[in-house]
Amino acid sequence: MADGSTTNFDAELTDAQDARGLGAKLRSFAKVNPRFAPDLARTMLARRDHSVVNAFNAHSEKTGYEFTSGWASNNIPFVTPLLRDFAGKRGDTSIRYLEIGAYEGRNLAFMDWLMPDRLEVTVIDPWFDEALNPEEKYHAVEPRFHRNMARTSFRSMTARKGFSTYELPKMLAAGEQFDLIYVDGSHTALAVLIDLCFCASLLSVGGMIVLDDYWHDISEIGGPGVKQATDQFYGAFGRYFEITAVYRQVALTKIAEIPR
Repeated sequence: MADGSTTNFDAELTDAQDARGLGAKLRSFAKVNPRFAPDLARTMLARRDHSVVNAFNAHSEKTGYEFTSGWASNNIPFVTPLLRDFAGKRGDTSIRYLEIGAYEGRNLAFMDWLMPDRLEVTVIDPWFDEALNPEEKYHAVEPRFHRNMARTSFRSMTARKGFSTYELPKMLAAGEQFDLIYVDGSHTALAVLIDLCFCASLLSVGGMIVLDDYWHDISEIGGPGVKQATDQFYGAFGRYFEITAVYRQVALTKIAEIPR
């Protein structure tokens, strides 16, 4: 990671690709959970390798991926060292990976580039849903996702079309387990809290959850957002997790099984 200076922090806050305004971001930042504050400070002062973004973009162009947005680029310098360390501790074994909210598959393509031939992937996304996700743009997103995934080197890929609040209980009932989970689905507090609670049980001890958009304290449709759900989840179950890092994302490593 390059030097995590306040200059980099301010530059990321004003990223034109982020729909939230500067005032909203600063408000969220000012209300950071005190339990997370030391880890946020430590992460901001750490080194970040911003060259990784350019390297992945070059790989994407060479591979022929079809991406229409670059949202994941904001997180790559931050999350790359965490993922490298996580993968390094597991030797050459496969990693059972769950991603909630895939869209076009850009983050999945990044994961494949960073950890080639390592991942057994399960992904949950509704894409276009006539009743609950009826935006016309999603008609094109799902086929683009599948074309992108055909270019990856995953050991296996299972795509579950649906909403995580419905799919995760089925997966838990089936006894599925994962080593690494990336949560980037709904931004409403209710849905995020449901995702986190089920993912906490689906995650193996020693595994890691990476939750995106922690600073979103108001969802796009109004009401409490990702931040409130994360804070409530950690308040209840923090004893079972170690805080690995905090920034735009919160990374939690499971250290003990949760009674249920």
